[in-house]
Amino acid sequence: MCTRVFNNRNKAYLTTARNMDWNTQLPTSLFSYQSGLIKYALDKKQAKKKKFKNKNWKWTSKYSSLVTMVGNEDHGYAASDGINSQGLVANVLYAKGSDYELEKKKEYNPLNVLRWVQYVLDNFKTAKEVRNEFENGEVELVETKVPGSESTAALHLSVSDRKGYTTIVEVYGGKYHVHYGKEYSVMTNEPTYKIQLQLNKYWSWQWNDNNDFPSHTIPGGPFASDRFERASYYYNHLEAPINILESLSQAKSVVANASVPIGMLGFEGHPNIAPTLWSTLSDHKQLKYYFCNARTPNVVWVDMNGKLPAAKVSKLDLVTEHDGEFTNMKYVGCINNKLKATKDPYGPFKIKCKH
Repeated sequence: MCTRVFNNRNKAYLTTARNMDWNTQLPTSLFSYQSGLIKYALDKKQAKKKKFKNKNWKWTSKYSSLVTMVGNEDHGYAASDGINSQGLVANVLYAKGSDYELEKKKEYNPLNVLRWVQYVLDNFKTAKEVRNEFENGEVELVETKVPGSESTAALHLSVSDRKGYTTIVEVYGGKYHVHYGKEYSVMTNEPTYKIQLQLNKYWSWQWNDNNDFPSHTIPGGPFASDRFERASYYYNHLEAPINILESLSQAKSVVANASVPIGMLGFEGHPNIAPTLWSTLSDHKQLKYYFCNARTPNVVWVDMNGKLPAAKVSKLDLVTEHDGEFTNMKYVGCINNKLKATKDPYGPFKIKCKH
């Protein structure tokens, strides 16, 4: 379960915060990609399947990006969250009931759902471009497992841009369901986003001063609908930030209020309630990307305007795993100089340099 908040209450200071919740620890790394890389839509195993014969298409990245990946070389990688050089932020959240198979009206380009975030960050600079891409439905997502898990990667996508717009993309019922606008600032896992918005209308009336008997109570539970309503309440009661630090702090505080503590007990039989492993913060205009591990006291960040490694692909492991034992790295502050070229110069998505 996850929560995402886009703070666009002041268009001069746009920030996004998201929680990553999962029922076990996950190996986690931060990757830096330069532009001009050819990337492939399917992994090696998928590309060998008969149904995808000769369909493993590729694209060349238009923009550089910073991406938080879960997984490792043993289990494979999944792009979970990130920002590109145009200030577009993309993340995927768990979405129960996702069904990627589209109505067969035409031939689609298959795309591994674990590469969805990377495809978006590589190719688009605005939420409107992302909306247009998936409303046209040229790409069909391909189901696979979460790296190192037997759980299917049932996901929906949210993106936000430096103009203050959001696009949210879900897939079910044979088609994409896309929401686009400046009003879509809060998102959690379930139910579908359309129903989340309907539920929120009730709470918005309760909080509205036009209500003769306004109520400012909010749900306190850990279920996705509770956290959507709670995050929406706090977000809609914020004053406009007066600087970027305040915008980041507001977004971080709201998602923290919608997080699930490490070691949460009492919800056996509800596997979708899981502790918050880490949170990210993105500064859309200054291009700074922050990572906050729930198991360490420190915040680290990368400044895309600062000096980064010359390698086409570089990374830094933030949570490592060896023989089932996890280590949470305790870095502090700016980590530009800690990113190192990957052992495989082409990176985890079977990348080849264009030149």
